[in-house]
Amino acid sequence: MINRPQAHLPAQRFETLAIDLFGPLPESKDGKRWILIIEDCTTKWIELFALPNATAKECAITLIEEVLLRYGIPHRLISDNGTQFVSAVMQQICYLLNIHQSLIPVYHPQANPVERKNRDLKPRLAILVKDKHDCWSEKLPFIRFALKTAKCETTGQTAAFLNLSRELRALSEVVNDIRVVIQNYNFVPEITPYLKKFAKFSTQIREVVEEQQDSRKFYAGKKKKAASTYQSGEHVFVASHPLSNAAQGRSAKLMPRRDGPYVILTQRSLTIIL
Repeated sequence: MINRPQAHLPAQRFETLAIDLFGPLPESKDGKRWILIIEDCTTKWIELFALPNATAKECAITLIEEVLLRYGIPHRLISDNGTQFVSAVMQQICYLLNIHQSLIPVYHPQANPVERKNRDLKPRLAILVKDKHDCWSEKLPFIRFALKTAKCETTGQTAAFLNLSRELRALSEVVNDIRVVIQNYNFVPEITPYLKKFAKFSTQIREVVEEQQDSRKFYAGKKKKAASTYQSGEHVFVASHPLSNAAQGRSAKLMPRRDGPYVILTQRSLTIIL
């Protein structure tokens, strides 16, 4: 019933899904600790769900109610060998719904198409939550929207366009400056705090996505060089290795992976840089 993944290009939207878990994270204000990531392998359409627990039952119910009942039953489901995905619960669901289940080798997580989204999610969450590690779940809808409306390097299109045959209208296309309008007009008190947060998060995540895309192009260019050379005055980021602290409710997953920017003073050798 479970087979190793083979090279296969899905022809239809939501024909093949990839699924993965991200966490555990510090418990959010609404009691969530995990993120279930589900991606359509054809259009790169992404769904993110905050979960209180990462049980097989919780993942299976979310998959059925939030994805399968919206987009239809896929022919194939790709996942790693996580206990939630190799459990009897998931196996029986795939058997009953005639879904071909493909498992990724333990030491080759890159074979899972959703692994890239997993890696993209870490820095975006880290930048948005900053030191408030218990508010990550309220940022997820904004990150999900950004992922759907960002141009994919593989397809050259946005996931929204490939799935809906149109681009989603983003906040950047709205003429009104929401924050200014809210301050100048009397909005319903119950919704005003949320609207302020909506405007703030939407702007933040758009800037983060643009910075990440520029950074990825920059480092891709660096890798093409035979050796890393820097000029005096050049700005660089330095890799950091943060540690989790359960007592303080801080997770390394939500901390930036680079410090900086720092200014290069001089380069004495390929490995000694001041």
